[in-house]
Amino acid sequence: MRPSNCKCATSSSIIKPEWHQTGTLIFLAAITRIPQLKFEAVFIVFSALLAVGVAQIAERAIPLPYSFTYSAPTEDGGNSARQESGDGSGRVSGSYTVNNLEGHSRVVEYIADENGFRAAVRSNEPGTANINPADVSMESSADSSAPVFNNDVLRQPSARPVEPERGQAVRYVLVPSADPRAVGYY
Repeated sequence: MRPSNCKCATSSSIIKPEWHQTGTLIFLAAITRIPQLKFEAVFIVFSALLAVGVAQIAERAIPLPYSFTYSAPTEDGGNSARQESGDGSGRVSGSYTVNNLEGHSRVVEYIADENGFRAAVRSNEPGTANINPADVSMESSADSSAPVFNNDVLRQPSARPVEPERGQAVRYVLVPSADPRAVGYY
């Protein structure tokens, strides 16, 4: 029987060196026996081992649940809004909305979780259709016959092109390099 004040090592209190500590001890033993190692090489290797050891100590941050929302006017007089929430385990859900003065709007609701990213888009913008590209649900309430406006106006030229002036003609003559007249011109 052990006395109550005895501080003996138990299996749970035995200190076991980590692999980076063991590697550092082996490295230090090796450099003391090999004198031809340069100081710079020793410094670089020791710094690398130290960095690995410190990196192993850092604990991973635990994700926290979050939620935010905002709404703001846009430069063109419309409105932009967004809301998002995460549960702290990697699941995120949210939406964003864009409205303009012409009454067009786009609402995108999305979910990102262990099943991937999924989005549902509702819009009444001209030129949109009820299609589902890349696993995105698209619901358009835009009139399919509504014109799509294009502000690019084709302008007709205001004047005829002017014919270029013709000056004295220049005549180019090929002169072989063996010709004495070509000395110094190549």
